[in-house]
Amino acid sequence: MPETNSGGLSRRFGVATVLFTALFVLLMGRFFWLQIVRGDEYRERARVSFTTKERLPARRGEIKDRNGQVLARNIPHYALTILPRSVRKPDVRQATLDRLATLLAMTRAQRDELDASVVAAIEGDAAWQALPVKDDLVSTTCPYDGAALELAQDEPKKAPQLLYCSECGIVHEGLPADATACPYDGKKLAWGSDEHHTATCPKCKRSFVAAPICPNDGTLLTPIDKNLRCPACKRRFTDEVAVITAHRHELPGVRVETGFHRDYPNPFLAAHLLGYMNLVNEKDRDAAPGVYPPDARVGRTGVERALEPVLRGEAGEAEYFKGADKGVTRDFRPAVNGLDVWLTIDARLQKEVRQAMRYQRSGAAVVLAAQTGELLATYSVPGFDPNAWSQGLSQEAWDAIAKNPYDPMLDKVLTAYAPGSVYKIVAALATLHDHYATPEDTLNCPGFYEFAGRKFRCHYRAGHGPVNLIQALKYSCDVYFYKTGERIGMDRLADYGHLFGFGEHTGIEVYERTGRVPTKAYHEDTPLGFQPGFTLSTAIGQGSMTATPLQVARAFATVANGGHLMKAHVVRQYTDENGVVVQRFLPVEEARLEASPEELARIREGLVRVVNDPDGTGKEARLDSMVVAGKTGTAEAAQSRPGADDELRQWLKGDHAWFAAYAPADDPQVVVVVFLEHGGGGGRHAAPVAKEILRAWMRLGLYQARNPNEPAPPTTGER
Repeated sequence: MPETNSGGLSRRFGVATVLFTALFVLLMGRFFWLQIVRGDEYRERARVSFTTKERLPARRGEIKDRNGQVLARNIPHYALTILPRSVRKPDVRQATLDRLATLLAMTRAQRDELDASVVAAIEGDAAWQALPVKDDLVSTTCPYDGAALELAQDEPKKAPQLLYCSECGIVHEGLPADATACPYDGKKLAWGSDEHHTATCPKCKRSFVAAPICPNDGTLLTPIDKNLRCPACKRRFTDEVAVITAHRHELPGVRVETGFHRDYPNPFLAAHLLGYMNLVNEKDRDAAPGVYPPDARVGRTGVERALEPVLRGEAGEAEYFKGADKGVTRDFRPAVNGLDVWLTIDARLQKEVRQAMRYQRSGAAVVLAAQTGELLATYSVPGFDPNAWSQGLSQEAWDAIAKNPYDPMLDKVLTAYAPGSVYKIVAALATLHDHYATPEDTLNCPGFYEFAGRKFRCHYRAGHGPVNLIQALKYSCDVYFYKTGERIGMDRLADYGHLFGFGEHTGIEVYERTGRVPTKAYHEDTPLGFQPGFTLSTAIGQGSMTATPLQVARAFATVANGGHLMKAHVVRQYTDENGVVVQRFLPVEEARLEASPEELARIREGLVRVVNDPDGTGKEARLDSMVVAGKTGTAEAAQSRPGADDELRQWLKGDHAWFAAYAPADDPQVVVVVFLEHGGGGGRHAAPVAKEILRAWMRLGLYQARNPNEPAPPTTGER
C-alpha cells in the first residue's frame, strides 16, 4: 500500500513540475514580450500620463473680383470652452463658473445650465472633452454687421452707465435721477412713477433706470464696462476675449479657441454667384472622411460649393503629451490654408448691373466678354443675404424666403426659360447655311402662317408684308421664321441649336441648368407625341425650347466674334495667402460655328438694324455714342399658381421679356443679356435695361477703343 501511495505522489509531483515549468515559460515569454519586443512602447506609456489632440483649422480662401476687391472674407471667430476635468472639485467649479457668469454677463439660468453640463461630463466619463460655453465672443468685429469695432473713447461724458442683471440677463442703461434729456437725441425724457423710477425717450424709445435695481425682478444691477463701439450700428460692446484673457488665472480649464466666420462685405452684390455656407451634415462627412469636424461649415451653392476643395485648405493637428514628470510635449502638423479665388467679374460693373435691375421683380442680367467668354457681371433678382445663411438662418428669415413668390434663392442667370425671339439667330443661320433662302429672298407676312390646318399668328397681327432675312430679324417677324422652321425640320434645327451651345453646359464653373433643345424623339416620348407644328414654335424660341440667359449670351458672343464658341468661365486665377499666382485660367475655344463669313455678316447686319433703325424692335437700346447690335425676345409664359393673390396672378399672366446685345457692333467687346421673368415685351422693357448697363460699361472705362493704326478685327467672320 505504501508503495502505491509513493508512486501516486511521484506522479503528482511530476505533473506539478510540468505545470510549474510551463507557467514559468509563459511568464518568461510574456516578460520577454513586454520588456524586449514592446519595451519602448510601454516605457513611453508609463512616461505619458495623458494625451490630447487639438484641430488646427485652415484659413478658408477669400473670393475676389478681377481687380482684387474682396467679395467673401473670413472674420475671426472666438469660441469659449471649458475642460470639465480641470474643475472636477466642486469648490473650484463653483468659483470658476461664478467668475465666468460675471465676466460674460450670463443669466443665473445660463450659469446653472453650464454647471449641470460640466457635472454630467465628469460623471459620464467625458471629463477630457471640452464643453462649449459661448460660441461667439466679441473682440474685433461687430456680431451684427461684421464692421470693425473701435474704442469708445469718443463717447460723451454723460453717456449712460451700463448695468447688468444676473437674473434676467438684460443690460440696462442708467442715468442720474435728475436727468431730463435723452443722451442720444436730446429729447425730453418721460420719467415714470413706478417704484424703480424708469424713464423712456419718446423718439428713440430707449429705456433708462435711475436706481441700480432691475425693474423686471428687483435684482441688484452690476456695472459693466463696454469699451468698444460699432461705427455702423452704434452699439457698444465688451471686448470679451480681452476680458477672459486678463482673468485666465481665475479660470482653470477655460480656453478661447480661434476660428473664422465667413462674411460677405456686400452681401447682395453677387449672392447667387458667390453662394453661401452652412453646417456640414452626415452626407458631407461621409463623402470626405476625416475632412470636416461636426461643427465645420461647407459651401452649399455658387462658387463656395463648386470650389470647396480649393477654398477650404487642409486642417492641421497638434497632439499634446503630458508625462509623469509634469512636462508637456507636442507633435505638430501645420494647417495648409485654402487658396484665394479671383473671379472674372468686375465688382464696379456688378454694382451697376444691380442698379439697372432695381425695379424688376424677377429676372437676370449677364455681361460677357465677347472674345473670351469671361463673365464680367452676373445678377439675379430678387437676391438674398448669404451672411444670413452662413451665420445660421433664423426661422423668421426662412419663412420670408419660403413665402417669396419670386424665388430669391434661384439663380435665374443659370436657369432655363423659353427664350422667345432671341433664338431666331439659330433659324437664321440654318436657312442661310443649308441654302433654303438667300438674304435677299422675301416672304410675305400677312400676320399669320397657315400650316397643318392651323393658323400660327405673327406678333404683329396686321402683318409685315414682304420681308427678307435682315428685315425679318429687324421686325422679329414670326411668319418668316415659321416658314424657316418648316423648311429645316425639327431635328436639323436642333443640330444648329447645339452648334450655338444651346442644350449644353456653357463651361462655367458653378452649377447650371442645360436647358432643352427639343427633337422629334423628345416629343415622341411625351403623352402628346410629336406634332408638326412643334417645329414652327421651336423656330421662334417657344414650345418646349428652353435656354438660360448665359447660354443666350454665349450664342450672341459666337455671332459677334466671328463664330468662336468660347467656354464661359468666371474663375480668373488662384493665388496663395502671399498673393502668388498658383494657377491662371485662359480663354478656351470649345468649337467653331459652321458658318461662312458672309452668312455671319448678314445676321450681324440684321442685328444692327434691330437697334439702330427707327422701326427696329430694339430701338430703345440705341446709343448715340456707340453702335449696338441686338435682338429682342418676347416669350409667351402665362401660368397659374394655386393660392396666388390678385397682384401675383396678374404678374404670372405676363410674357417673358428678353434682350440680347453686343457692342460695339464693328468691334465686339461685350455681350449683354437681360431677362425679365413675366416682364412684358423685350423691346419695351428689357432693351432699356440693357442700354443702362451698356452706358455703365462705357462710363466705367471698360470699353477699350481700338487704335486707329491697328487693323480692325474681323466683322465678317474672317479668322
